[in-house]
Amino acid sequence: MVDATESAQTDLIVEGGTVITMDAARTIFKDGAVAISNDRVVGIGKASDIKSRFRAKSTIDAKGGLILPGLIDAHNHPGQYLSKGIGDDVGILTWLYERVYPYEAQCSADDVYIGALANFVELVSNGSTCFCDPGGYHEESLARAANEIGIRGIISRSTRDLHDGKYPLPENLQETTAQAIERGEQLVERYKGDGRLRAWFSLRVPYNVTDELCIALRDLAERHNVAIHSHMCAQDGENEMSIERWGVRVLERLRRLDLLRPNLYLVHMGWVTDEEIGWLAKHDVKVAHCPSASMHGAYGNISRRTFPKMHAAGVNISLGTDSVTAGRTLDMFRVMYLAACAHKDATLDPHAFGAHAALEMATIRGARAILWDDEIGSLEAGKKADLIVVDTSAPCWHPLGDPVRTLVYSGGGDSVRTVIVDGRVVMRDRIFPNLDVVSLMSEVDRRSKAILERGGIHITSPWPQH
Repeated sequence: MVDATESAQTDLIVEGGTVITMDAARTIFKDGAVAISNDRVVGIGKASDIKSRFRAKSTIDAKGGLILPGLIDAHNHPGQYLSKGIGDDVGILTWLYERVYPYEAQCSADDVYIGALANFVELVSNGSTCFCDPGGYHEESLARAANEIGIRGIISRSTRDLHDGKYPLPENLQETTAQAIERGEQLVERYKGDGRLRAWFSLRVPYNVTDELCIALRDLAERHNVAIHSHMCAQDGENEMSIERWGVRVLERLRRLDLLRPNLYLVHMGWVTDEEIGWLAKHDVKVAHCPSASMHGAYGNISRRTFPKMHAAGVNISLGTDSVTAGRTLDMFRVMYLAACAHKDATLDPHAFGAHAALEMATIRGARAILWDDEIGSLEAGKKADLIVVDTSAPCWHPLGDPVRTLVYSGGGDSVRTVIVDGRVVMRDRIFPNLDVVSLMSEVDRRSKAILERGGIHITSPWPQH
């Protein structure tokens, strides 16, 4: 902390905008500023006060705009970027077993790198500074792309060991329990430390993992002090599948295996009972909500009306885009809008969630969900300098009124002008230094077409195209 009587040298001051801090009091500073030294916020408050306390090597003028913490996309599959369009208008099991998994089986390390690079460009362009990956393959390629863009995130290796005729995986994605454990732990050990990238364990889906694997990853996660990321209770019939195979519902199985812990991170989670919501709250299990994916894929996680109950019970809920093929957007502004609005309609309650709750889920609650709220999720002195500058000059922002409600209900990711991660400007005035985005997207198109052809994945339009 810098003494208020000193005029200290600092690297950067972002000044002139309305600062939405997301601190414990949810303080907002009109005509505010944020002072940054190295990778940390060292001062935050009214612009006049910050400029009297700090001398900056450089400044960013945010006059008339908003300054807020970088958004946290708390469930995002970077490795699926080249599959955009293969999940439209089909059921989740068809999408997974006839399209996504065959797609993943065809991806090379270079394919994953190019796709992830484009994924992170789109995330950053829409104001996300951190992602949480539930598990894929060629994770080193994904990490390389994240490091080149400069985004913060958590990666996992897709882990599952149960392969049968009912839910078959492509042969080159099949692993034994021992292989799944070993490869998952290798990734976690590789990314230990306090850098921008961390690694977790993954249980990809409940019907492709054995009890032995669940128990092993439970113990390894405790040993390495990391979390377990898993898709759970996402769709109608999932609990029935669990009862057929294991004799109990999905969460009861996890409860019996002693997995319900603060480092368990469960995604989708619409198909739960009131009793199970009580278990989540009691054990501080974290939950990620992906409203765009649920609506796009007809999962039912909104119509089930369980998320308002989880929120009321004190379950920590984050927000995620899922992937460009699952939810069709990587714009967390759109995801916040859906989270703030969809549950009002489903419950006929105008007070369900709302703009302020949605922004919390995309920032500080998202940070807590991914076990990183000691450093990110809010703008406070001592925390990491992850922030975005939003331009509010477009007509959709006016009259501005309440900045949080306007941001969630009227704003969009295309209004994000500048993005800072770890104190480094990774996008300024919507330009990525040292990256040819046009050429990258041309390569994305080429590789996507080739992967779908290799995998025999053919998507047709109901309308004639000439």
